[in-house]
Amino acid sequence: MDRIQKLSYEKDFRIAFLEAKGDGFQRLFEKLMSKVHPNDFIACRPWGNVGDRKNDGYLPSKRILFQIYAPNDLSSANAVRKIKVDFEGAKEYWERYFDEWTFVHNAPDGRVGPHIIETLAKLRQENPKIKVGHCGYEEMLEKFRHLSVQDMESWFGPALTMEANVNLGYSDLEAVLNHISVAPAPPMSEVRDVSPGKIEGNLLSQVVADFLKIGMQKAPLVMQFFNTWKDPGYGEQIALAFKREYVRLRDARPRLHPDEIFGRIEVWAGGTANNTPTHKAGILAIMAHLFEGCVIFEDITAERLP
Repeated sequence: MDRIQKLSYEKDFRIAFLEAKGDGFQRLFEKLMSKVHPNDFIACRPWGNVGDRKNDGYLPSKRILFQIYAPNDLSSANAVRKIKVDFEGAKEYWERYFDEWTFVHNAPDGRVGPHIIETLAKLRQENPKIKVGHCGYEEMLEKFRHLSVQDMESWFGPALTMEANVNLGYSDLEAVLNHISVAPAPPMSEVRDVSPGKIEGNLLSQVVADFLKIGMQKAPLVMQFFNTWKDPGYGEQIALAFKREYVRLRDARPRLHPDEIFGRIEVWAGGTANNTPTHKAGILAIMAHLFEGCVIFEDITAERLP
């Protein structure tokens, strides 16, 4: 697996992590653990009036019990109460089977509130025989990195590769753009150079930022493509279509994380044919070109950054 392919899959996992909420996040965690620990990790689902008995997954070989916390919206008081109830319930039903209880959460940046840190610290203090752990994005990403290329491909499909990015040509760009509906270009348009700090200012994660920078290597090819196209307004029409989609996602409620917006634009731009490394290279190059031109994401200057 080359560096670009690895980064492509990590970007896919990052976006899947952000999009998963509630039961969707539990399914994501179960899928990851089942692939990393085949024939070992056991997912648990509620059963009739018995429920799941405070067990969201069990790893027998390491005697770890998992409890998943992935609310769409939950107050700090309810969060503390849920953690305590889940932990005590796990002890009641499963204590003889586990040595470690792991709190799994879906905080986008991996950080949890002080009330959760204090609650976990108290559980450790009050239960010295049980290791109380936590698992967030970074811990799940580390597990994801141990998957084989075959496992990653079975999950997310073919990834962008270094070879596909290097060999990207005009015909590949045309194949990407053919399905995108375009509108007449506005009579006046302004394309600006990418502002210093735009990636940081738009709160894009490092993995998405690095992936976007790979696309910027081919952004000049996109500019040449539009400059030589038979319709001189085609580039502006495409830019307007992307801009509309970006604004729609930016203004969506509940608000989307910038990485989610990036991923959804990528899917929208790819259409149903987004299933080959070459096609993915074309999408990324076009998105990088439009990012540099301040068509998608906000034009945030270095002076406005904290």
